[in-house]
Amino acid sequence: MNQRSRISSWWWHAMLAPGLLTLFSGGEASRHDDGARRHIVEIQGMTFQPAVLEVERGDTVVWVNRDMVPHTATGTGGQSWTTGVLSQSQSGQYVVLTRGVTAYFCELHPVMEGKLIAR
Repeated sequence: MNQRSRISSWWWHAMLAPGLLTLFSGGEASRHDDGARRHIVEIQGMTFQPAVLEVERGDTVVWVNRDMVPHTATGTGGQSWTTGVLSQSQSGQYVVLTRGVTAYFCELHPVMEGKLIAR
């Protein structure tokens, strides 16, 4: 393998690995100092990824719009909340306050649905 091939191969591994880890992780999460976690839901391909997310009360869920069209994440039923309209690359968040199952959808594309399961 020549020098150029080694550099090219290294570059692809360095650039693709983090993206693949995020893609297959089922929702990125990080822990805050207070023990609460921050979860990432990506809006991509007219879907919420992951569509079902298990969280704890006090956790923060952040929706990031990766699509070219605007979207929302809006709670239904007794858990009424919304991220507002998110343009491409924008994000919105919700802090989970109660235990139980909360369904949500995109107000602009009602066929897009997701669910938070709070323990």
